[in-house]
Amino acid sequence: MITAAPAFPGSNRASVRSLLLALLAAAGIGGASAQSLPAPPSATQSPPVAVKGWRYERRGADMHIFHCEQANCSAGSKVSYRLYAADNPMTLQQFRESQDQIVKALQQRTPGQRITILGVDGDKGTAAPRMFRARRLTVTPDGASEYQVNGLLFGKQASASLISSAHDEKASNDNYAKFMLVLAPKIR
Repeated sequence: MITAAPAFPGSNRASVRSLLLALLAAAGIGGASAQSLPAPPSATQSPPVAVKGWRYERRGADMHIFHCEQANCSAGSKVSYRLYAADNPMTLQQFRESQDQIVKALQQRTPGQRITILGVDGDKGTAAPRMFRARRLTVTPDGASEYQVNGLLFGKQASASLISSAHDEKASNDNYAKFMLVLAPKIR
């Protein structure tokens, strides 16, 4: 069961900045600190949800990272998630704006890196449950490509950020879907 915690970042400018920091932290970028659910008593406990065949790594108190080590999920792919408190009033338009800010921040962090937003979609309104999803392509200065799906799931019990990355767009989308299916019942 998910316990109460500080609310996931809200809707004003300061909250958009908090969301940006939370999403960057979820992506494992920088020292950003997101408000999330408290860590379980032991770091050796199992993650709240998992998908069979993925190697689990816990980073910090609340980031759950999974590494694909087999062909059926595209070896080298990675999926991570964090759980947050429920009742987030963020809109799809605010999510879109946050994606633009994230891209700018990531490109500034690595000169020569190009990030293209391939699409942003999601549910309208603020009623739970709802989901927002952004798909991006990152090309590093040396020409390596990575596809990423970055999503937020909002439920009545909790909210979650979910990020899937792979060198193949289909694998990134498929892996995101696998984890979303097991994560969604946790947040309802």
